[in-house]
Amino acid sequence: MTVKEYLSQALYLDKRLRTKEKQLDWLKDHSVYVSSELSDMPKSSRAHRSALEEAVVKIVDLETEIAIGIAELMQLQSSIAQVIRSTNNMECETILEMRYLTFMSWEDITVQLGYSQSYIYHLHRRALSLVRVPAA
Repeated sequence: MTVKEYLSQALYLDKRLRTKEKQLDWLKDHSVYVSSELSDMPKSSRAHRSALEEAVVKIVDLETEIAIGIAELMQLQSSIAQVIRSTNNMECETILEMRYLTFMSWEDITVQLGYSQSYIYHLHRRALSLVRVPAA
């Protein structure tokens, strides 16, 4: 795994979580249209769930997936932050944190730091050369 691939893991995990959150929002929005069947007859098995029960189960499962993913993301970001700090260069640490921990765009980093875009790219290359990816 390259340095860039290692550092980008958090970004892709964050994107995947945001996608799951959108799916969850969609499920919640549309579950109001699912009606339950009310009957005084006992259910024969759990294999025949109502549409409302199925919707609730999907929502709970997705919420659990998101919670697990958030915990993974927090752990990954902590590991990446530790690797970034090992560069022992404040300027390089700053640009790497902005890019790989807060997922800022190059334009935003340029504005925030007040450097030219070409200097930001130069600094990024230098920062990447200082990073040592931990062995898997």
